[in-house]
Amino acid sequence: MNEATVPTVLYTSADFDGQGGALRCLIDMGNEIGEWGYRPLLALSDRQQGSAPANGAPPTVRLRLPRPQRGRSAADYARDVVETARSARRLARLIRREHVALVHVNEILDVYGGIAAKIARVPCVWHVRADISGWPRPLRAVLPRIVSALSSEVVVVSESVRQLVFADHGLDTRKVSVIHDPGPDLHTFRPDVDGGVVRRELGIDDDAPVVVLVAKMVEPKGHEVLLRAAPEVLASFPATRFVIVGGDLDGEHHRRYARRIRSLPAELGVDHAVIFTGYRGDVAQVMAAADIVTHCSTHPDPFPGTVLQGMALGKAVIASDLGGPNEQIEPGRSGLLVPAGDPAALASAILSLLDDPERCASIGRTAGERVRSTFTADDFYRRLADSYAHAIGGRRW
Repeated sequence: MNEATVPTVLYTSADFDGQGGALRCLIDMGNEIGEWGYRPLLALSDRQQGSAPANGAPPTVRLRLPRPQRGRSAADYARDVVETARSARRLARLIRREHVALVHVNEILDVYGGIAAKIARVPCVWHVRADISGWPRPLRAVLPRIVSALSSEVVVVSESVRQLVFADHGLDTRKVSVIHDPGPDLHTFRPDVDGGVVRRELGIDDDAPVVVLVAKMVEPKGHEVLLRAAPEVLASFPATRFVIVGGDLDGEHHRRYARRIRSLPAELGVDHAVIFTGYRGDVAQVMAAADIVTHCSTHPDPFPGTVLQGMALGKAVIASDLGGPNEQIEPGRSGLLVPAGDPAALASAILSLLDDPERCASIGRTAGERVRSTFTADDFYRRLADSYAHAIGGRRW
């Protein structure tokens, strides 16, 4: 293929949270899409540093890109609107200068990307990964309509997102495609990863049951549900340790939440059994140290990567029955689903696995097989490339 005929795809995100899965997915797409006939170019926030790999990374441009945040004043939101318009113009100039064939907007809040594509008159594929059910009503009503109006194609990470964001708002879903994110890197997340080093580091005995939750410190992730399940689990398995992995986020409401969660084990009398590690880059090793991986979201998590990570490691995963986990897990075969926000149900599920180690191991094996066969990178990129071709003009390049 002549390099001059290879269409350039501009990937853009204002996300600067290194803990978030969406930004990692965007960088992965930039690294992989060249194998599918496209030239990647990344436009990332100048506030985001260090997530793109230093060696072999796609070409990357840093721009001032707006990211609206909740809980701000009306004046702040007005400034966001002005900055969105400015960023869209800057991005449109980049699109023209680089002869971009298609813009891939990575998240629902990145409105500037869709506007820039419209200004530059190039097609736009909008990737929607968000649960907006807990957002202010005006945003829930307006954002899906903006996405629908500015996009050529919409890709959502789960049927849950398609329903909650678009269908429930009465929008036409004919250009909305469900493309599940691929599973994690199977060279990193594999059943033979050794978690012994992490157990020794955290002072956990080799034979002690370990329950892990990996989630940044934000309220929708449901840390409290696991902590309130702990007393019942400890009554039957007193050696159990609960390891909570995840860093704090900026913002006073996030810091207030993190302080409350860290004080809760003492209030419940389980502080001896709970370990907060903060953010860690060795998630595979931490999960490998576990007997059970939990996902405790109290809101519909669109398609949680931590669920697939635990499954790929061959762990029994217990997840909330909201959003994406319903599409990731076959209940009772490749994991367990429990009612969201229900500590008693979570405790019961944990105890059922600790009481039956053979069942726990069997579920883990089936989970690993499911990730390797169902959530493959090849399937994801094939379907994504087809969406690009359809948006650009109905042909593969």
